[in-house]
This record gives sequence, C-alpha cells and structure tokens, in this order.
Amino acid sequence: MLLSYLVTSRARRRLLGLLWEDETVGSVSELARQAGVSFAAAHAELEAMRAEGLALSERAGAALVYRANPRYRQAGLVRRLLREGAARSAPPRADDAEKVRGWLATVGAPLLVSRPPRDRMPPLEEVLAEGVALSHRDATVARLLPPLIWRHRDKLDQARLSRAATGRNERQALGFFLALTGLLGGDPRLAALSEPLRDHRRTRARPFFARAQGRMARTLAEKRTPALARRWGYLMNMDLDSFASALGKHGEAA
Repeated sequence: MLLSYLVTSRARRRLLGLLWEDETVGSVSELARQAGVSFAAAHAELEAMRAEGLALSERAGAALVYRANPRYRQAGLVRRLLREGAARSAPPRADDAEKVRGWLATVGAPLLVSRPPRDRMPPLEEVLAEGVALSHRDATVARLLPPLIWRHRDKLDQARLSRAATGRNERQALGFFLALTGLLGGDPRLAALSEPLRDHRRTRARPFFARAQGRMARTLAEKRTPALARRWGYLMNMDLDSFASALGKHGEAA
C-alpha cells in the first residue's frame, strides 16, 4: 500500500486516518487513546501535522483540540490515499483484545472467550484498567464493566487503580465507570472514588466509542447518552437502562 510505504510511522498513519478519514476532533489524550499510541507520540505527530498544515488546533475550554485542515494544499491527495484504505487506523490485534477479554472473564465478567488466558494474570486493578481501555472499542465490555466493578468494589486498591488508569490514559473513562456503578448500585463511595479522576477542563462531550463517527452515529448518541455520561464529557449510543440491566443481571457478589 502506497501510504504505508511512504509513511512508515504507525502513529502518523493512525492519526492521519482519525483526523482525515474519520473526521475526528479531539485533544492529544483522546486522539492518542483512539489511535492506540502514547501521548508523547501523538503530541509530536499532531504538532508536526499542524506545522505542515495538515491539522488545525484550537482551544476548547482549557483543552487544545486538533482537527483536519480541509484547506490543506494537498487535501485531495490525502483523502484519495486514505480512501484506498492504505492508512486507515488499524483495529487492535485480535489476540490482544481476546487476552484482555480472557482476563476480564477470569475475574468475573460474563464474557465468552475462545480460550482461557495463558499469561500470568495481572492484578485486579490492572485488569480493570485494561478493560476500560478496551471498552472504547468493545461495547459489550463497556456494558459489563459496572457489574464487574460492583462485584469487586470492596477489594479495589484506589491508588493502584488510579495509577493503572493513568498509565493507559484512561483516568476520565475510569472515573465515569466508577461514578456510573455507584449511581446504579446506590453506593456513594464509588462516586467519591471517581471525582479525583475527573478532568474538569473537558467542556464538550465527545464520542466514547472509537468508531462512533458520522452524522447517524452522533444522532443516535445524542438521543441515548445517559445524563451522567454527558456530565463526564462522553456521548455514547448506550442508554442508562442497558447498563442497569447488566448490573441487575450480573452484579451479584463473586
């Protein structure tokens, strides 16, 4: 594929796909998470794109957000190469996602997995943080995280959980799931755990799911997003009843 040959940086190809093909608008943290690259790599690539004219940046509250520059002098060429599928953001490796699903199933999530994980199990807090990261790409995992958190709410090491989420750039998402679980289960302790994780600079709701782009997806998300998710800065095509049903069915003590 031509662009893969010309652009050897995986981070650059994925960020180009997000900005130009998926028309994603987001902060460095959000784009890094969706592209599956580190914050440092995303920041360097986005700034290089801005300097070249491929991207525009603007303030949204306290956050700096990036978008494709439709007036870039070679915009037509960029779009044509991306339409050929050469630089489209690659999905996560299936075996990596399956490994995380296996870990989640081992600690009590009702997920179907092809085989039990063969690697050594990480600590519970690491597993939950990996699940939060995967939930942006797997709606079933997202729906089953509150029951899993509820089952283990009395065992969680708050400091370790926070470090695990920070290392994966998932503090905001983890905070949302803790607050959501506390709301559904009626446990204010979880809401208290969530608050230190909130990024109060976020002033605009953005899609929670990595591929929830386009007008139709946004319309559905606008209709179904729970009020709590919106307060945490997320739009998602999954209503509160879906989460409540999962918690009621699978939230019993392990």
